[in-house]
Amino acid sequence: MSAIDQTAAPAPAKTRDAATVVVLRDAARGVEVYLVKRSRTVDFMAGAHVFPGGRLDQADSAPSACALLSADVAVLRERLGEPLPATHAAGLFVAAIRETFEEAGLLLGRLAAGWSMNDARHAVANGAQFSTLIERLDALALVPWVRWVTPEISPKRFDARFFLARAPEGQEPRVDGHEATEGLWITPQDALQRWEGGSMLLAPATAKSIEMLVAYSTVAAALEAAARRTPPVSMPVVWSDRESGRAYISLPGDPRHPAPDALGGAIRRFHLAEGRYRSVKAT
Repeated sequence: MSAIDQTAAPAPAKTRDAATVVVLRDAARGVEVYLVKRSRTVDFMAGAHVFPGGRLDQADSAPSACALLSADVAVLRERLGEPLPATHAAGLFVAAIRETFEEAGLLLGRLAAGWSMNDARHAVANGAQFSTLIERLDALALVPWVRWVTPEISPKRFDARFFLARAPEGQEPRVDGHEATEGLWITPQDALQRWEGGSMLLAPATAKSIEMLVAYSTVAAALEAAARRTPPVSMPVVWSDRESGRAYISLPGDPRHPAPDALGGAIRRFHLAEGRYRSVKAT
């Protein structure tokens, strides 16, 4: 027998740490969430609406960046609820704030003296280190909510921590015009209606996260609910139906997924067709 099993499935790609911020505000029609539309030139989910976010950079966990946070790194590690080194956990909070600043023009914190929002964003876009432009980062404004891990079948994978945050007072979002070309405030109900009608493109994790927000009538209620529990981990399962050849994505709670439901709501399975994910009944 060969020492190497030629039929064995390849090992899953290693995940990259990432952070995403679900920015919320109270409006006349209820809770609204801020979404940005990805440029059609990016290599993943081009044209889709997403929450601001991106991968963890090495500089995010540097002592100089962590020193700007409004809470001790040990407190933030406990808040995140993961067995990570304290500076690594704190770096995820830095990454979340940095990405929201870069993509949406919202800063959960305070700029250093002499910097305007426009000038600071331009400087970062041209290579300046984010932490050198900042006086304070309001880490406690971020509430860990859910953790999405890319399916094992994917060649490019992320371990993305989704945080909830109230929109900073007195600031208006503005997309960067490069990675994100549009931005909008929208109720979860309207976003789901547009997605189901085909006029909005959403990734499964985004669609499910938006559905989870429907349960809350105020931002305070969403933040309080998130703070009461450790963020659930959800890694979708990708599979194909042998008879139809159709590709599906199952979430926890779907009979085709090994994990029980920890997210709530009705969306548990997606069908991928013509470049779009659509919710279908899990049977």
